[in-house]
Amino acid sequence: MARKQQTKYPKEALVDSQGFSIVEKDILAVVLNDNQLYSVDDARKEIKKFKGGIH
Repeated sequence: MARKQQTKYPKEALVDSQGFSIVEKDILAVVLNDNQLYSVDDARKEIKKFKGGIH
């Protein structure tokens, strides 16, 4: 079965999103690339990697 394509957003949209805490937004501002698009799941994975937890 094909996976549903997730919407991708620029870094700025994710950093400004209400879906992340202030600390998570700070992490995203540091770890995401300016010229790349990310899904919300991608952003959450980057936050988890930054915090050092891979589950």
